[in-house]
Amino acid sequence: MKRWMLWIGLVALLALTVVKLALNKRTVTERVYRHDKHAPVHVTVEAALPGGSGQGPRYGGTVVPLREGRVMAEVPGRVLRLGVRAGQQVRKGELIAQLDGELLRLQQEAAQVQVAALEKDEVRYRTLAAADAVQGIQLERTEQALRTARIQLANVTEQLGRTTIRAPFDGEVTQLLVEEGSVVAPSMPVAALSDPRELEVLLHVNEKDVAQFQHGQAVQVTMGDRSTPFTGTVHSIGRRGDVANRFPVRIALSADTRIVAGLSATVVLPTSTTADQVTIPARALLGSTIAPEVYVVRDSVARRMPIAVATAGDGRMIVQQGLKAGDLVVTSGAVSMHDGARVTYR
Repeated sequence: MKRWMLWIGLVALLALTVVKLALNKRTVTERVYRHDKHAPVHVTVEAALPGGSGQGPRYGGTVVPLREGRVMAEVPGRVLRLGVRAGQQVRKGELIAQLDGELLRLQQEAAQVQVAALEKDEVRYRTLAAADAVQGIQLERTEQALRTARIQLANVTEQLGRTTIRAPFDGEVTQLLVEEGSVVAPSMPVAALSDPRELEVLLHVNEKDVAQFQHGQAVQVTMGDRSTPFTGTVHSIGRRGDVANRFPVRIALSADTRIVAGLSATVVLPTSTTADQVTIPARALLGSTIAPEVYVVRDSVARRMPIAVATAGDGRMIVQQGLKAGDLVVTSGAVSMHDGARVTYR
């Protein structure tokens, strides 16, 4: 009897467990969110505005010296003395560093002795040859040896002169790369030099926008936190891009004591918008500016459309093709959307 009661209790407990699990599954199923593909998506939209933004496209760059470079050692040697320090202004021809030239001086003295001896031999053989006392071939060999010795002397003298390293142009020593006692080799940099009086803005412009720059074009330049804009002129447009397909564009600047190398700069091109161009918020773009797209809402349906844009200012983009004034573009809520989705908007 007790055994039957135990079995009945176990069966009842099992039945209750099954019922409870079934009820829990139903509750969980009811609570799980199921996305309705046909339900409209709530988004934020803005209308495309006619005309330009008042300014043309903007590009970020850096103020750099028009003329800068590294001063290199041309002969090997030990640095005996430095004639400048970092940050010092120098004039063209001023001493940068003096290398030890003792070995070259000894070679120069030996070459001078050889040239002097050969010059005496030449005079003697010329006199003897005139009297037919020696063969003319001996005079020719002496003259040839003298020419070779003079070339060697000139070569050593030139190398000795290069132990004195001088500034190639007026400028500022931005960096000293050696110390007294350092041993340098040919083509080893000794100092970095730049001319702070002539500055330019260096831009790296993508392949799509580089066509907007023209030689001699006047542009507006703002620098750092300075609110007053400067006027610059496009003087160089690179014809070879880097690995990211960006092309160097250089903007010449007028001399101004407020402008220094290293400042960040923003270059604004003259506005070139026409009647059929509009502007939209930059946040409406999908993807990159290389192949931009936007969602356009018409009759409560969002359509993904390709457009052509140019960079403008104040967070807006100039749309050169694909939209017209008044078109509604999605600015937020596009993450859960797809082409052809129904939307509600504000």
